[in-house]
Amino acid sequence: MARSALSLWTAALLLVLAVGSGAPAADLLVDSGQRLGNEVTWGVALGDIDGDGDLDAVTANFDAAAMIWLNDGKGQFSDSGQRLGTGRCEMVAVADLDGDGALDIVLGSWDTALAVWWNDGHGVFTEGRSPSVFSRCLSLGVADLNADGRLDLFVGSPGRDFVLLNNGGRTFASGASGLGSTETGGIAFGDMDGDGDVDVVAAGWNEPGRVWANDGTGALTQLCAFDATELHVHGVALADYEGDGDLDAFFAIAGGLAGYNVWRNDGAGTLGPAGFDLGSEPEQGLAVADFNLDGQPDIALAIGIGGTPAPSRVWLGTDDGFVDSGVRMGMAFAGRIAAGDLDADGDEDLFIAFLCLPEAGWDYRPAPNEVWLNTTKEKTCVQPPSG
Repeated sequence: MARSALSLWTAALLLVLAVGSGAPAADLLVDSGQRLGNEVTWGVALGDIDGDGDLDAVTANFDAAAMIWLNDGKGQFSDSGQRLGTGRCEMVAVADLDGDGALDIVLGSWDTALAVWWNDGHGVFTEGRSPSVFSRCLSLGVADLNADGRLDLFVGSPGRDFVLLNNGGRTFASGASGLGSTETGGIAFGDMDGDGDVDVVAAGWNEPGRVWANDGTGALTQLCAFDATELHVHGVALADYEGDGDLDAFFAIAGGLAGYNVWRNDGAGTLGPAGFDLGSEPEQGLAVADFNLDGQPDIALAIGIGGTPAPSRVWLGTDDGFVDSGVRMGMAFAGRIAAGDLDADGDEDLFIAFLCLPEAGWDYRPAPNEVWLNTTKEKTCVQPPSG
């Protein structure tokens, strides 16, 4: 009996070691079974919308504006019933823009003006006055660019990119503008050159991607340009892949080119491709997090293909590159993907925004969103058998 118990414990320990080793694990994330809404959902952002301590979700819908999905604290979501706007939106960001401790919502669209919705502190929203500097955007980000303690907006547009500086009092003023000249599909913020302020990485298609260096006041100048012209970037994230103390860049590539998802930072903000092959399926978005808790950043890719759908995937970071986890999520066109601890168990889960694109054109059709829960913590909490 003792030998049997010891064998069980040894097997459990080996399982724990496998989970934390970066080895493939097809059950790393499991489908929660939730099918949330039935819209053409292009965007999703996570945050504690109602102030109850867990992560809720806001979805941006091509045909039904934005919806708020409230979390019960265990990763189960319900429709709040609120609808923010009535028209199209594809981008969404959540942040406390007015400094009252409640998360507000910014909505962007390919076709209509930017919209800001203010939270009353209890998760009920009213639409504010929309900034009028521009009318359309392809990507949207929030960060304190001028170090005044207020969160500003960076907008990637079909033409040139803009910064809107937060004046306080729920108003914004034009900051840096005319950044780039064509489509910007992905934005991320971080200290790329090690000088202590927030820089911007922006990339899209039809022009090089850029690292915009911040002088600390929100004035941005080009630090480097990198050859993203043919990549068709739809999403950007930053993390220290190499463990050398600087931020590397991760891209969702919709152009079907392999080997360009990860770009190394030389420590001064200049990026170069690492060459890791994460497949050539069109990627509409990504989330970078340590899903298996081994200390390495992993990559969840939202795969979106017109016609025959393909599942979204998770790649696990190792010292030598990335390995396919074997996780396959959903069978619809994934517009975006967001990572966060949705069930409050200490590991990173995923909320995936879905739609259908039956043909290779633009005939969008609805599909429900999905929640995939991480199993890492429950696997690593194995207790030795008694006796």
